[in-house]
Amino acid sequence: MIRVLLVEDDSEVARIIKYYLGEKERYDVVWAKNAEEAVVASHDWFDVILMDVMLPDQSGIELCARLREWHSCPVIFISCLDDSRTIIDALEHGGDDYITKPFDNLVLDARIQANLRRVQMERSDTKIQDQLVCRGFTLDAAAHTVLRGGRTFSLPPTEFRILSYFMQNPYRYFRSSEVYSLIWGRLSYGDNRAVLVHIHNIRKKIEEDTAHPVYLKSVWGKGYMFDPEGKRDSGRQ
Repeated sequence: MIRVLLVEDDSEVARIIKYYLGEKERYDVVWAKNAEEAVVASHDWFDVILMDVMLPDQSGIELCARLREWHSCPVIFISCLDDSRTIIDALEHGGDDYITKPFDNLVLDARIQANLRRVQMERSDTKIQDQLVCRGFTLDAAAHTVLRGGRTFSLPPTEFRILSYFMQNPYRYFRSSEVYSLIWGRLSYGDNRAVLVHIHNIRKKIEEDTAHPVYLKSVWGKGYMFDPEGKRDSGRQ
């Protein structure tokens, strides 16, 4: 049974989601109507969190950052807001995915399953190698942390998945659409904002200078590439 924490203040939207997921007979959905109820419920474990952005007592984005202190499960935002700034904020504060309302429940189910498959792949990766090491930092696959310069940085699940994939495939180029397909398990259909945000967040944790990255580089016309040696070059960053 897949345990879902649904944080949604609209009772009709929550009822429809609970009904649909309940019909699948593989989901156990716990509904929280606001941030306060979500914090109380989140002391239990969940496989995935569905989070509205606009809650009556606290922004869902702020709540996500708060829940990330003790939850590493996928957080999927569900919101009527479709502007880039909101999506970027949601992903920067620990979100893994973002669905715009109204959405088809089949799409919701597919997004949940895609994120859970990604988590399962992460667990498989940790069995291969507990630590991935390059010249400037170490990725701890068990703890989902980056150790750089004596400091430890936590990685949300999607950031961990992206960074570990790049580190296991050094010197290979991947376009944003390819990264999206590999990590989320589906086509991006041209919307690669999630990839850009997660790459930006990863760079803040592994790079000394995010304006001039030497590990997770972007090269004009080729895509992103991981350089474990951290060599500076003339490629566009």
